[in-house]
Amino acid sequence: MKKILLACALTAVTFSSLGMNESSLAKDLDYPKRDIRVIVPFNAGGNADLSMRALVAAANHGKFFKGVNMYVENIGGGGAVIGQTAGYRAKPDGYTLMLYTSSLINNALFNNTSYKYDSFLPIAGYNPDPEVLYVPANSLCNTLKDFYDYCKKAEYVVGVTPGHTTGHHLRMMNIAEDNGFNFQYIHFNSASEQLLQVVGNHADFSMNTWGATKNAYKDGKVKILAIATKERMADCPEIPTFVEQGVNLVDGANRGICIREGVDPEIYQYLVDEFKKVIETDFFVRQMYQINAIPAYQTPGEYKKYMDDTYNTVKSMTEKLSKEVEK
Repeated sequence: MKKILLACALTAVTFSSLGMNESSLAKDLDYPKRDIRVIVPFNAGGNADLSMRALVAAANHGKFFKGVNMYVENIGGGGAVIGQTAGYRAKPDGYTLMLYTSSLINNALFNNTSYKYDSFLPIAGYNPDPEVLYVPANSLCNTLKDFYDYCKKAEYVVGVTPGHTTGHHLRMMNIAEDNGFNFQYIHFNSASEQLLQVVGNHADFSMNTWGATKNAYKDGKVKILAIATKERMADCPEIPTFVEQGVNLVDGANRGICIREGVDPEIYQYLVDEFKKVIETDFFVRQMYQINAIPAYQTPGEYKKYMDDTYNTVKSMTEKLSKEVEK
């Protein structure tokens, strides 16, 4: 079964391993001296935007980056292509950073972009968000087995996504392919629109992250049949994992921060070191829990491994995705 697995450990090369002292590097580096912009290639208010705002707020609150101001700039449109293009065209001087998600991969593969998915260097991962499969509150399916049994018998099953070629769409396609299900997809432009379709009984099921689905679940508007973590989450111990129900799926969205390739290696290492400190602060952890998000640090190597694995999986499905577009 093809899977976009959460990142495995991979040791990042650091300047200390090359004989350079981190503290002397930061002291001697003539950076930063002015505000740092962080591009979020989505409109304001979504989970990705809120998570990055939490990270920026923690950086400013703790007076990291020598106390210079860091701010978010939302550049939405084109399924994130417009904002990602702005990030790619920015001078790689350390004063323009960008939210890093797997949408970079999808856009680079399926759109005529000026950048590739690896045209950016990961600085850190900070927000793994596990995938869930959910159905309307009044669905007759109460377990993943119920859902699979229903899919086997149904002529077709309607699934709704937050956009064609999103990670959620790909996971649905994986499940359909592995089990011979006939899923018919309805694509929208956001997780909120997607959720409303399930709440309103306009679709049989959907998949998205725990963070995007949590409130509707807590309010009793949807039922979550499985979560794609290795073990049950403390935040929702009543929700069984895919794994314990016989489906080898450990997956989800994974948000990070990056900079365009070409940046000075010393500036890049300074960003890596400083963001690790930010992500590990209690302030950041509290900010993330307030928006139903999971805080967790990933090294540049770990995040690159996640992106590489995702790229290989998506690329292997390009033909099937292209055929669906033609339908």
